[in-house]
Amino acid sequence: MNRINDQSINTYHVRTATVGFLRIISVAQAGIVQLGDRAETKAKLRALAVQRKEDHLTSGEVYFDSYELFSRPLPILIDSEFDNAQGIELFRTNCAPNITVGYIQVIASGSAASIQIGNGVNLNAESRIKHIRQFPHQNSAPSLES
Repeated sequence: MNRINDQSINTYHVRTATVGFLRIISVAQAGIVQLGDRAETKAKLRALAVQRKEDHLTSGEVYFDSYELFSRPLPILIDSEFDNAQGIELFRTNCAPNITVGYIQVIASGSAASIQIGNGVNLNAESRIKHIRQFPHQNSAPSLES
């Protein structure tokens, strides 16, 4: 049975997040930092990370269309208990209307990641990165012939 008993709805309709100090050093591509509430987030990152010995201008361009990774559909989550509305129960009691934190320090947040202070409903994030390394082949070990 898919049942949600959210007792906090009857006592506190909105919870307030209070942070004394927030320090973030780095947020990568398609990363999100949000102070406040949001209903829906769709973060998407497509990246080609190309490492070459040659200059990119002389070695030629690299295109997303050349790699199946970027057009492939996302895998389908198969969870028979969830699909049959079984096994999910959520009981939540918010004892206070406020969430209070003194200090938050984030060294790094990855690609398509989310840092949020506040209420959030739906978050859908997708990150697809193809790493390409193009270097000339080294000759094999020297022969032992004399």
